[in-house]
Amino acid sequence: DKLTLSTDAYISNTVGRYSANPLLRKQVYMESMTSCPENLEVLESLRRVRHESATMQGFRSYAERCLSDKMARTPESVNKFLSMLQNRIREPYLRDMAIIQQAKQKVEGNSMVEPWDIPFYTGILRSSNGLDPAELSTYLTIPNCVEGMKILVQELFGIILKEEKLNEVERWDHGVPVEERARKFVVISENGQQLGTMYLDLHPREGKYVHAAHFTVKCGCAESVGAKGFQLPVVALICNLSTDGKILSHSEFETLFHEFGHALHSLLSRTTFQHMSGTRAAMDFVETPSHLLENFSWDPDFLRLVGKHHLTGNVIPEKMIQLLLQTRQEFKSIELQNQILYSRFDQALFGLPIDSTSIEIFASLYRQHNIPYANGTHWHTRFGHLVTYGAGYYGYLYAQAFASDLWKELKLEKLNRSSGERLWKDLLGHGGARDPQKIIQDLLGRKHPSVDALVVDLTNNKH
Repeated sequence: DKLTLSTDAYISNTVGRYSANPLLRKQVYMESMTSCPENLEVLESLRRVRHESATMQGFRSYAERCLSDKMARTPESVNKFLSMLQNRIREPYLRDMAIIQQAKQKVEGNSMVEPWDIPFYTGILRSSNGLDPAELSTYLTIPNCVEGMKILVQELFGIILKEEKLNEVERWDHGVPVEERARKFVVISENGQQLGTMYLDLHPREGKYVHAAHFTVKCGCAESVGAKGFQLPVVALICNLSTDGKILSHSEFETLFHEFGHALHSLLSRTTFQHMSGTRAAMDFVETPSHLLENFSWDPDFLRLVGKHHLTGNVIPEKMIQLLLQTRQEFKSIELQNQILYSRFDQALFGLPIDSTSIEIFASLYRQHNIPYANGTHWHTRFGHLVTYGAGYYGYLYAQAFASDLWKELKLEKLNRSSGERLWKDLLGHGGARDPQKIIQDLLGRKHPSVDALVVDLTNNKH
């Protein structure tokens, strides 16, 4: 009997993470990483056209053009940031790879780590600390997480999230069970003024967008130039959370608060122009609020607040919290090394020189970064960010660095009102209308990112 598997990312990632059969892992990996070969020429055409367009506008490359209005400003600044981060994680990365080699030697009798080995062995090693992800999930429920959102905004900003029933005209999810329907929350200030509306559409269903995202339906901007009144923002927070009742994995919990960070950026900004409201900000800054809010999913106090057993209501055990916190740093260097590689690849594709093919650049960078590589693969033919972010993918790491610093500076985990006011008035309220370098200068006392907070504990983490 034969079983046909698609190369869909969810399926291939699941096989790579859980299959103990190295031949199956390899087969699925190779099929997945060599799919869509027709996109190679599409990508080369995109590179040529973007380069031609940029040079016609007086830039040396598309990367230079793209970065001219970003925080980093130049390709040289991006590479300096990436090199600074890479230097900081070099030793932890080599140590983590050595641990994987040792694990493979014990299981398979050889220590040659292949690309399809890394998800499998990091998964095994992470689970060896005694944390049961399934048991952890029983303490993370949608009702408690939504309640956590309400408490968070009320304590930080004095804001109330008031749930209202959707009428049939505005509902778009007809035919689903009541418990999986979209929900509507009106955002109200402490003086009773309505600030906007947020819809939560959290469950998967046929035909629905399959990823997690925040969508702006209506921007929070002036009704007209010079007007005192503002158009109230409307946003939709979209996820595809587990259908296993109301229980969430920790990853889903983190994703929910990531998107909530984007939603707050849109809900709390007030700008004159629509195209500068909320998340319409510089690409290497816009992920800062979302990464900042992710930290709540790892904060012990916040976990105690929302982590309650779905049947008994008991608070999440202290030992479980400590085991969870340990996993945050485990093999983080590998994740960061990969993100650095993707960022450098993106820069190389749309920078100078332009005479190498994407496959040649791809293979060369893998080897330079000491990351296992399978000849003939072209993972990037499925990487849509090269189109949408083109020369801006580094922005994820850039924003993570700022978010890590801001978390440390503002001490938001204390749910302190003064810290919330600073976040709202000095960052979220500006949307994309103020130069983000000035925002960061006011909040951190400098314009450029530091990697210190981002890589904290990596050098001491021994698994």
